[in-house]
Amino acid sequence: MTKEKKEEIPGQENNETTKVAVVLDLRGEACPYPAMYTGARLERMIPGEVLEVLADGMCAIEGIPAAVSQSGHTLLGVEKLESGVYRFRIEVS
Repeated sequence: MTKEKKEEIPGQENNETTKVAVVLDLRGEACPYPAMYTGARLERMIPGEVLEVLADGMCAIEGIPAAVSQSGHTLLGVEKLESGVYRFRIEVS
C-alpha cells in the first residue's frame, strides 16, 4: 500500500504574497517517496494553486525539483529551514 502524504494543511499562508493551497509534510520519508508523493499531490490540484512541501534528506533536493520540471509545473522557490528541512513552493501549471 502506498502512502500518498504524511500531512496536509489546507489554506496556509506563507511569508510571501503567494497563497499556499496545500502544505505537504514529508519530513522523515525515505527516497524516492518525497518526489513521488509530491507528483501525486500535484496531479490532484488545479492550475494556479501553490503546493508547499516540507522535506528533509538529500534526495528531496534533487528529486522534487526534477519531478516538478518533468511534470511541467513551476518551482517558485526552495528554502533551507532548520535541521536540514527544505521548503519547496510549487505552482501548478
